[in-house]
Amino acid sequence: MTINSGNPAQAGVPKNLSRDGKVPVDLLISPIGELVTAESKSGPIRGEYMRDVRRIRDAAIAISGGQIVAVGKADELSEHIFTDSSTTLIDATDRLVTPGLVDAHTHLIFDGNRADEFVMRSQGKTYTDIAAAGGGIVKSMRATQSAGVERLVELGRRRIERMLESGTTALEIKTGYGLEVESELRMLEAIYQLKAESVLDIVPTFMAAHAIPPGRDRERYVDDIVTDMLPRVVAMAEHQAEKCGVSAESMMPYIDVFCDRGYFTLDDTRKIFEASNRLGLKTRVHSDEFVNLGATTLAVEVGAASADHLLNVSDEEIALLAKSDTVAILLPGTSFYLNLSEHAPARKMIEEGVALALASDYNPGSCHISSLPFIWGLACLHLKMLPEEALTALTVNGAYAIGLGANIGQLIPGFQADVTIYDVKSLEEVPYNIGWNPVKQVIKKGRIVYSR
Repeated sequence: MTINSGNPAQAGVPKNLSRDGKVPVDLLISPIGELVTAESKSGPIRGEYMRDVRRIRDAAIAISGGQIVAVGKADELSEHIFTDSSTTLIDATDRLVTPGLVDAHTHLIFDGNRADEFVMRSQGKTYTDIAAAGGGIVKSMRATQSAGVERLVELGRRRIERMLESGTTALEIKTGYGLEVESELRMLEAIYQLKAESVLDIVPTFMAAHAIPPGRDRERYVDDIVTDMLPRVVAMAEHQAEKCGVSAESMMPYIDVFCDRGYFTLDDTRKIFEASNRLGLKTRVHSDEFVNLGATTLAVEVGAASADHLLNVSDEEIALLAKSDTVAILLPGTSFYLNLSEHAPARKMIEEGVALALASDYNPGSCHISSLPFIWGLACLHLKMLPEEALTALTVNGAYAIGLGANIGQLIPGFQADVTIYDVKSLEEVPYNIGWNPVKQVIKKGRIVYSR
């Protein structure tokens, strides 16, 4: 058993003691059928250690002030904590408990829908066929450009609520369906508003380089992103920081680019990355989804936070990723939704020691899936990941991929009390029950925010 009320990863005797030297708690989850958590003292977990999770039967978690203060066997922990009539008690007998799930790649800010494209895909049309027929990202652009901030926020609230009900407690959200400066900034403003009001931790990403707008010259559009949009993004982030009374750095969004055939070239991506770095903006990249243009190599070269998709990543680039701090975010829901026969080479990445995370890629067209338990099942079936590896990828590694790994993603003393409780008895039952939502309760920052 570990008890602590100080900083993350500092185990030991707590400073804030109450009656008879016991730790006062305001929320106690006990007993727990099975508690499972990956643990990392620094950075994402790699290789064989991804399956080396901590599993405790008949466990308990004590929470105070929004933080975990003690974790261990229920009978042992009871000797070290103090509860009274103000303590909220949760009985998780015969239930699984994990850290709150982290969705490190979403596109949930958009208007309109593309259900017609689902029908086209079921008739054998490819992503490229649909885009050539006027669908894809450009179709979402037309609907989103006419939407105001209030409309985008309201749509975002509904989608975030659905994610919360599936155990997600932190997520990244991208712009990318405006494709011109004013609508892209409206999308970013909507993300900031959701960040301010939501119980979830939300990390913004600016992705005007999602597609080339119809009728626009690609090089001129890239110039617009570099010379006009990025400086305005920085100004908006600084304004949001001042309004919220936080540091400007904490409000700066990531910058993402879709580097692939028919979208943005490697030179375009490098140009946007160089401009982003000059402005102090961190980068990530949609890489190797349909063809390999070298974006993963570039991501490692510039120190990008993540390279995402990676269906066509080369062996040489896997080796580069393994030696870097760039997280590979795999999106098995997308290859599943697009009816692709091949999926990202997760097993080779794990064997080589790549820092690997999983995410939903929730979006209106190529992956309209918001449930991380469903993604968990796909990762096991299509990426050949073990349930423990998938949990690590959806918690610790996902948190590090979006810059929150020092505070969330683990059930250890000192970490934020983000907890997902499932109506199943063991870890393996989550991916086994693919297609059914097993989430019973969600705790965020020590508060119950969802119960079924």
